[in-house]
Amino acid sequence: MLVRRQFSRASESDMSSCFVSKKARIDGSVTIGPFSVIEDDVVIGAHTKIDSHVIIRNGTVIGKGNVICSGAQIGVEPQDYHFKGERSRCVIGDNNIIREYATISRATGEGNETVVGNSNFIMTYVHVAHNIRIGNNIVISSIAQLGGHVEIDDYASIGGHAGIHQFCRVGKYAMLGAKSYLNKDLPPYLLASGNKARVCGLNTTGLVRNLFSWDEIEEIKDTVRLLYRSNYNLTECTQRLEKRHSCYANEFLHFLKKSKRGILLKEDTTILPGIISLS
Repeated sequence: MLVRRQFSRASESDMSSCFVSKKARIDGSVTIGPFSVIEDDVVIGAHTKIDSHVIIRNGTVIGKGNVICSGAQIGVEPQDYHFKGERSRCVIGDNNIIREYATISRATGEGNETVVGNSNFIMTYVHVAHNIRIGNNIVISSIAQLGGHVEIDDYASIGGHAGIHQFCRVGKYAMLGAKSYLNKDLPPYLLASGNKARVCGLNTTGLVRNLFSWDEIEEIKDTVRLLYRSNYNLTECTQRLEKRHSCYANEFLHFLKKSKRGILLKEDTTILPGIISLS
């Protein structure tokens, strides 16, 4: 049952009205703006700030130090025909910023989770669909739309108005440009853009901003050349990557082996084991 409660906000002297379930577990340091709704099965950690008109649905767990801006809806039922009302969760870590009118769905499937890690910046009108896994230190720009089961690794950047097809993956430190449509996996460290997206090169600016040395960047470039400038198929590439004693080669190798939808190539083709040569 939802009841009207009064919360005093640290930055204001007036009292603000909101609707919060008595069953919700909310740390005493949390601030909640007027007309926000928090349902029964919700946990909110210390020093999280919730602005006005936010809705947080059942099955949501929110960590510490988050900022959730006006109109955001967290833990909403997935927009998925397979969802039948089963118990699932939306789990959000610490120190995230979730801007106005973003939506984050809980998962489809009994006991499954949609997961958002730590220190992410999710901008206005972003849609994070069911069963998504978002890592740490990721920027998702305004109006980006992420389909179900998408995975985004640490330090990636998603441009505004971008669309990502369900089950696609974006690797560490990769960047998808604004207004792009991604329907294949984007490997780590790369920059892709377009509709349909294609690889444009290395995300050099992102690597420099994250304090990669030029020696490290050259090492990553050498691995990229193997994938994009040789005539080896995927099986041959993985064999050569396995022989390289490099953490960056290992990152590519791990990403390639997990791919189910195929890897985005420079010419907008797909790497499939033993079938298509690399351009």
